[in-house]
Amino acid sequence: MRTRLWPLALMLAAAAPPAETLARTNPMGGGTIRVVYEAPKKAVYREIYDTMRQRRVLERVGTIIGFVRLPTRLTYRLKECAGELNAWYAPEDRSVTICYELIDSIVRVAPRTKSPAGVTRRDAIAGPVFQILLHESGHALFDLLHVPILGREEDAADQVASLILLHLSPADARMVVDGGAYFFATTAKEEPVDKGAFADVHGLSWQRFYNLTCMAYGSDRRRYRGIVAKGFLPKERAEGCEEEYDQVAFAFQKLIGPHLRMRFRSGAQLRRAFRSVPRS
Repeated sequence: MRTRLWPLALMLAAAAPPAETLARTNPMGGGTIRVVYEAPKKAVYREIYDTMRQRRVLERVGTIIGFVRLPTRLTYRLKECAGELNAWYAPEDRSVTICYELIDSIVRVAPRTKSPAGVTRRDAIAGPVFQILLHESGHALFDLLHVPILGREEDAADQVASLILLHLSPADARMVVDGGAYFFATTAKEEPVDKGAFADVHGLSWQRFYNLTCMAYGSDRRRYRGIVAKGFLPKERAEGCEEEYDQVAFAFQKLIGPHLRMRFRSGAQLRRAFRSVPRS
């Protein structure tokens, strides 16, 4: 039985074009953003292909990054990866790729309806997908804008993704926080913790879980107070989360802010762009 990515508003089997790839240029990005949906060879991934296109997931992420003046075109691609559960930014061709296999793995660990912590199936799927795409977009911005990085680049990419997503509407931000946290907590259960794990350039899943929840709490203590009240974030860490959030926001303003096409008016323009991607 196939697992659904999220409920489809309409079936796209008849509407989908026969072309193997579908490319669009994002007007908001001034022609600097391109998206490509490679049709999967495996039938099991067909629903992911249809849903990602219908929900215009790559376009929505591309529209966000389109607020940045990029020196060259950036491509977002969905493709099969020969069984590899992965997503990455490739500087050689300036592209962000997310694999069907990775999305399928997210679908498989999502709760049937709702997790014991209250995370819905939809959030447990959509949240990590957007978090991963914006994490890789962070790598792209660092490369294309020559942004200096102190510390591990993977941590910095997580911080950029969290900062951007927390400026979306409250509902969209909650989706990513809940879904991303669920994904990190779930993958942590199967993550080997040995000396080799500490040598990886990525943080351990529990570290990424606490970093994400701390950023959320630091951005709005009232809205995310349940994270601390329910024990998902230790009080000792929570005390400094507002400073952690401010530090990331300050660095973003200094290093990436000068490249923005316009100022975010309390995130209003960003929210509208994410919600209403123009159709080409």
